[in-house]
Amino acid sequence: MSNAIKPHTLLLKLGQYFYNPEDNQEISKIDIHTPSIIQLSKKVSSLSILKPFKFNHIDTLLISCAWFETIKDGMRCIDPLDLLARIYKNRSDSVDHLDKLVSLVERNIFYSQKKRIRGTDISSFISSSEKEKLVSVLKSTLLEYDLSFHRSFIKLLMEEEENIRGEFNKPYKDNKEYLSDWFQYIENLDDCRFNDYQNNMLNSELGESEANDLLKAIEWRDRILSRTAVTEQVFPLQDIIEEYQLDETEATILIYLVKEDMDDNRADSDDVLQLISRNQHEKYQNRAYISDDSKLVKNGLIETSEFSFFKSKGTDLRIAPDIVRHIILKSPATDEERLKQILKGDNLFTILAPKQTFDELILPNEMKKTIRYGLGQYEQNVDSVLTDWGLYDSSMEVIGKAKKQMEPGMLMLFAGPPGTGKTFAAGAIAKALGKNLLVTDVSKVQSMWVGQSEKNVRRIFTVFERIVRRTENPPVLLLNEADQFLSRRLKDTGSSVDVMFNSLQNLFLEAFEKLRGVLIATTNMKENLDTAFSRRFHLKLDFPIPGKNERKSLWKLHLPDSIPGAKEIDINYLSSLYKITGGQIAIIVKNAATEAVFRKGKNTILTLDDLMKYCDIETASMFGSSNMKIGFEA
Repeated sequence: MSNAIKPHTLLLKLGQYFYNPEDNQEISKIDIHTPSIIQLSKKVSSLSILKPFKFNHIDTLLISCAWFETIKDGMRCIDPLDLLARIYKNRSDSVDHLDKLVSLVERNIFYSQKKRIRGTDISSFISSSEKEKLVSVLKSTLLEYDLSFHRSFIKLLMEEEENIRGEFNKPYKDNKEYLSDWFQYIENLDDCRFNDYQNNMLNSELGESEANDLLKAIEWRDRILSRTAVTEQVFPLQDIIEEYQLDETEATILIYLVKEDMDDNRADSDDVLQLISRNQHEKYQNRAYISDDSKLVKNGLIETSEFSFFKSKGTDLRIAPDIVRHIILKSPATDEERLKQILKGDNLFTILAPKQTFDELILPNEMKKTIRYGLGQYEQNVDSVLTDWGLYDSSMEVIGKAKKQMEPGMLMLFAGPPGTGKTFAAGAIAKALGKNLLVTDVSKVQSMWVGQSEKNVRRIFTVFERIVRRTENPPVLLLNEADQFLSRRLKDTGSSVDVMFNSLQNLFLEAFEKLRGVLIATTNMKENLDTAFSRRFHLKLDFPIPGKNERKSLWKLHLPDSIPGAKEIDINYLSSLYKITGGQIAIIVKNAATEAVFRKGKNTILTLDDLMKYCDIETASMFGSSNMKIGFEA
């Protein structure tokens, strides 16, 4: 058989009639009934290995064009209408001929890439009317999905003598063997980078060795998928591909970067794009797979970093360390490790482990009750009832084969003067939920550089979404000092400032609409709150200046008995005399204690006079006071 004409070689030769690179890869307008084409078509269909299929002239031409496209395309799938248009001149005419492809699907020549249509001889057990219905379904399916050659047909064309079925039905022993096959697939695919093939396609006929390289890659991938299907064990890489609904290209990128990481190699964007692209145009289009908005980057599966100014290429790519560890070692990273990795080098955030408890929260009783009711959705028994009532539908997302329960979105707004306990309450709520506190000051978002502020806003919510998706217990996001972005939108005067401000607000509104997890925003100026934002918050609380009873509790909180002299201080007198906030009380105690230590040394005690002195200084320095004083007095 080695001296016989290779079937795939003849198919390539016939398929080349329908491809003209000088016409910008447009379909060549040729007559399919020319003697040379008819002669070559008969030669192909009469080959002993293909003769049992009884291919007609159109069948042979379609298979030849698809074969040539498969080789030229480097593993990319085939659009059914584009394939038919090679024969029938244009896509609109091709719709009427979908039955030609249905016939080839039924005979296991093709299958659908995304939704497999298993070939079978249907004529023996269904009526003609039922067959018409099935053909109709297949035709509609073909309009929605692309085609690929069936593995068995590829093997037939390549005329391999090994026992294929036994090799393809062999389960994987372990994760190491599974990954080893995927890495071999990447090596095979790496041999087919588009630059080499593009040159071959434009300058010469595609040789048999080049065709074999691509077929080897195709064959190897089908081998992996077949072996995986009969393996009971589920490997981490499978879980990730399914959880994030990665398509073939995304999965290829992920596996490639895992391999590069294990080989201790640095990959860049150009390496990846060459691997998944067939030409310069597709290379440009495929940049979307590795952009900041791509599924791989947004979900934290891969990380990007820009090269220095002096380097020729644009971006370094690497797989996230916790992801590669999970794939290789089957050892999932802890929440703490994931958080550190996601937030590494990001100066917009601070992660805190709150110490204050909900019982220490000094607020009017009605406010505390309201907060407890708001957090009730995180109680297991409440959660189950609300789910039964159908109130959590929006918090369910389809991921892979099953629905994954996402954290419900909970947005809270705390409004009130500085020092009234807004940040303290945020910490207490986080602790009550068993969560950390992820803090960002919105004042850090604004930048003098055009476009940077918008980029910062997007980063806040992109990072938080990544954290919610990749951690078991995501932290509470605290947006401190959110006044400027929650205030009423500016009238559009056309100025660049108005445009930027309104653009930032729109970004916040969009992010609030999609948010999952717990977010708390604080503002000192509730009267300026835009109604569009007001509607986005599930819980809005007004933090008032504390009353006498609350002030007494605050003095007890900030004046612990461990301070010498604290037990002798009359906090009832202080609570009645000074109308101040908890934040001010904390500052007063610290300043008074500091002076007492410096005044008399370690054996000193804190006195009522010490505290009153700094109470007077604090109240005199309050903004808005008619007696406001700033600076140090002699």
